[in-house]
Amino acid sequence: MVSVPVMFDSAKSDVGDLAKAAAAVDTPHRDSRGAPSATLVLPAPKITDANAKKVADALKGLKGVDAAASRADLAKKEIHVKLDDRGGAKLADIEKALADLRQ
Repeated sequence: MVSVPVMFDSAKSDVGDLAKAAAAVDTPHRDSRGAPSATLVLPAPKITDANAKKVADALKGLKGVDAAASRADLAKKEIHVKLDDRGGAKLADIEKALADLRQ
């Protein structure tokens, strides 16, 4: 896995657009390792063992999000949101869904 920080203007695009673009990139190992994918990493300074288990449920039903593949990293105090390669995810929707877990 390679982490690439990205800045974007949410008035012109959203995280789903970035996920779709990442998945479309032609990479040398695409056939053997699969298409690139995108994961949104959000700070969650108040994440606990108890509420970390609620991440997938909080994201369930959100367009453009793979809720089952999303998780909390307790050591880093982060929530990793796996974005669907087809796009459609909205940062505002994700932040709203995770608000209680991030506080």
